[in-house]
Amino acid sequence: MAQSSTHVFLFSLISIASFVAESDGWWGQYTHIYIKNGLDKGTPLTVHCKSKDVDLGVQVLKYDEEFKFQFKPNFWPTTLYFCGFTWDSNLHWFDIYDQRRDERICKPDCKWSITRDHPCMFIPETQKYDSCDKYH
Repeated sequence: MAQSSTHVFLFSLISIASFVAESDGWWGQYTHIYIKNGLDKGTPLTVHCKSKDVDLGVQVLKYDEEFKFQFKPNFWPTTLYFCGFTWDSNLHWFDIYDQRRDERICKPDCKWSITRDHPCMFIPETQKYDSCDKYH
């Protein structure tokens, strides 16, 4: 009887873990991603963001305009959103949210300015977009 109860418990635990891993997260708070056109005035920024399961579509941002989306990171630290950025007929890619990299930094907001040279994250302590990375 004890062995049967153990099997039921383990099966239940595995089922719950699988549900959480496959879902967009049913626990915790939302993470908000803000993407700002930090290019030159008059240069539109075309943004196309996706995750493994979600395609957020194409957005065209004027200078200084923002696009925002939100999600709940999953239980395992595997949530990933990547974006293609196009301006002047040039395409650049960047992982706009990588849960392993951003989970502690982006609670609850991740703000990015897309510039010609780098995607730069807003740092609340400095009140500037001064944590810059490289495009892929």
